[in-house]
This record gives sequence, structure tokens and C-alpha cells, in this order.
Amino acid sequence: MNRYPLFSVRNLPAYAAVMLMWVGVSCLLGLLLRVVTAGAVSWIAALPFAGVAVMSGMAIMFGASAVNLRHLRPGFERLARGDRDPAIPHVWCPVLTMATRAAVELTENVQSGGDRGEG
Repeated sequence: MNRYPLFSVRNLPAYAAVMLMWVGVSCLLGLLLRVVTAGAVSWIAALPFAGVAVMSGMAIMFGASAVNLRHLRPGFERLARGDRDPAIPHVWCPVLTMATRAAVELTENVQSGGDRGEG
């Protein structure tokens, strides 16, 4: 099975959307910090703190997803070979869980010659 890189030029629009989300959530967290502290924390301190806090959370999620994908890979390889029960392990990430379920359903549909969405 081919190895696929974690980063791809084709995904630049998605990366940009994630970075815009990071900026937006960081600004909101910085604003919340200023409101909660009644302005005692300056914007110069609040925004970098919020940016680092939000990026740390994103890094945790990215790292955990990469680890989960490594656990899923052998099961997806079995699925690609056509195994009826690929024994794909369960992971904590709802997005990866739904993607796994969709892949299994797609394989079952192709193997059974089921509904192809026509009609």
C-alpha cells in the first residue's frame, strides 16, 4: 500500500481555513481573558497567550490524530485487500471513527454490488 504524506500542497486551502480558525478563536480567547480580568491584562499579553493556548490544543489534536491514524493503518490495508472483517480498531476521534465507518460501508457496498447512489 502506498504511503501518503501528512502534508500536501493540495490541502493548502484547508490549512488556511484551520489557520483562520486559529486566529479567530485566539482573538475570542484573548477578548475573554481581557473581560474576565476587567482589562487588567493588556492586549499585548492576552493575544500571544491566547494564540499559544489555542495552538497547543490544536497540536494535541493533530498529534493524537496522527497516532490514531497509525493504529488504523493496518486495518485499512486489510480493508483494501478485500478482507471481510478488517478488524479496524476503535479510536477516540469522532471524525476518524466516522471516516472508518464510511470506508467499511463503501467496501461492503462494492463487494455486495449494492446501491451505488443511482436513481
